[in-house]
Amino acid sequence: MAEIRFFYKRQVFHPLSPHGQALWHYLMWRANEVFWQLPLRLSVPEIAGATHMSAAMVKKARTELEKSGYILTENYGGSRPAGYVLMSCITPGKPLEIKPKIADKTTQ
Repeated sequence: MAEIRFFYKRQVFHPLSPHGQALWHYLMWRANEVFWQLPLRLSVPEIAGATHMSAAMVKKARTELEKSGYILTENYGGSRPAGYVLMSCITPGKPLEIKPKIADKTTQ
């Protein structure tokens, strides 16, 4: 939740288009779905279908996120899906690291 809160705080100085915001949220959701095993390997058609954007708009939004420091991408060549690493909005410039919560032993 803190990352999402800081994402919106960061919008003041590094605003994104609505498509850029939608792509960032989709990548966050997918990262959560795979328990934060990064990089995410996603194809442009897969992202386009999920976000209801055209392939060209996905590429434009991806470039916007890269230039603004919200993500890093790894190209694997050919028709292989790209790898996506989300960057922290709390500590810009560092890859997002999700630490598992440790159960409080006093409540058990």
